Amino acid sequence: MEISYYLPEILFGVLAVVAVVWIGRVIWALFLGTKGKTACIHCKGTAQKEEGFSCLFLIPVHFGEVYGDAEQYLRTHMTPIKSKEQIPTGLRACRLEVYRCSTCDKRQVEITDFLNVRGEETVKGHYEFSYDSFAGLIEEWKELSWSSQSKRYSVGQVHGESVSIMKRKGEL
Repeated sequence: MEISYYLPEILFGVLAVVAVVWIGRVIWALFLGTKGKTACIHCKGTAQKEEGFSCLFLIPVHFGEVYGDAEQYLRTHMTPIKSKEQIPTGLRACRLEVYRCSTCDKRQVEITDFLNVRGEETVKGHYEFSYDSFAGLIEEWKELSWSSQSKRYSVGQVHGESVSIMKRKGEL
């Protein structure tokens, strides 16, 4: 008998192994996500969430809108906010969390784009990027003075309400 006779069985076996490996990785990622960990984007090791790094940012995107290159758009349009109460109705926000890999010691950011609907977060996107891309924005968030003297700028109206946000250094 020739090998072509067994080709369907061989292909089925290879596909079954690939499916089992993929399912295992999905289950592992879900398990890590519930423990405050994630897979490192650099080496696939285990990255642990750093304490004190859960930053909120407002993005000028309404509930139904989409944007193209997520990394570029978020890096240039995210504006720091203090709490979820500052999210205007109809606008989306992002939560940025920093993770450090225990294997390669590199840092990465996990960004969750969400719409705040009646106090519940409706996730619109979930992204993981290198820390270096967002390091400047994180430093600005840390250094930002939340005093009452901070300048606020109008970004328009949503449902008849005026919406204003604080701008980062060097903007406007």
